[in-house]
Amino acid sequence: MPAQPPPRPPREETPPPEDDAPAAEPRAKPHVVPAFLRFGVVGAVGTLVNLGVLHLLHTELGLGFTRSSAIATEAAILSNYLGNELFTFHLRELSWRRVLQYNAAALVSLGVTVAVATAAKEVVHPLLAQLAGIAAGSSLNFLANFGWIWRR
Repeated sequence: MPAQPPPRPPREETPPPEDDAPAAEPRAKPHVVPAFLRFGVVGAVGTLVNLGVLHLLHTELGLGFTRSSAIATEAAILSNYLGNELFTFHLRELSWRRVLQYNAAALVSLGVTVAVATAAKEVVHPLLAQLAGIAAGSSLNFLANFGWIWRR
């Protein structure tokens, strides 16, 4: 008959954390200038996403310009949320609340972007019109990002 292992000692209960225990320190919000510079890098990548999707939908697939512009801008919004979460404000904690806030703020910027681009395309090439729209919506978007979505 094989020898049985010795009985295990009883597990010690870990006391519950006290209410007065210090909370983890939140990460400091970056200063406005470095955040703005990082925001610009993320925006440049988002601009490439925007223009690439616009080109694909409008030029290659023949979808109408305004619809293509709106879809391209939404694709860039989602790309930019990830970039801002991971790089600009470096929380690295994806949050549905911030996704929704970011999308709400960015959709206002989308309206500005599409309106300016649609008006500008009457006088310049569609890609230049889209760049003008992106420029018009981006400052509003940064203010919402820095002051509302990632405020701490």
